Amino acid sequence: MTQRDDEIRSDEDRADSETRERGDDGANGGDEVASPLADLAGRVAEHEARSSTDDSIDELFDREAVTEIDSDRLWERLENGEAPEPGPDERERDVREIDAHRYCHQCEHFAEPPQVGCTRDGTEILELTALERFRVVDCPVVREDEELEREY
Repeated sequence: MTQRDDEIRSDEDRADSETRERGDDGANGGDEVASPLADLAGRVAEHEARSSTDDSIDELFDREAVTEIDSDRLWERLENGEAPEPGPDERERDVREIDAHRYCHQCEHFAEPPQVGCTRDGTEILELTALERFRVVDCPVVREDEELEREY
């Protein structure tokens, strides 16, 4: 053993003896919590005791009626690779799947990160269908570009 090892062992022994003198054997005896964060733990416990009712949590959320989903049918469709049926909005609107870099990331109406959306009225990004591909609705930039491609 080196002199440094002896010093470390001596420091550990001194800390153990001080702990024993205080009567703190690691167990929380009595009401006092003997740790560096005891004050914080006490405040958290008080806060939890005051706000432990479920009623206060229920007030934070709105209840919404939702349609029942047939989970078996959903899994069957996913396993067979069937695309989801478009909603009523999408049947009446111009829905396109586009390259996000070519259109959205270059557009002045693309929302600032971390948001992903379109700020142009009437246009919206429905979903990220694949890496760097968006499904968009009623985008005049996409329509105009497609019309130009058809002309040439």
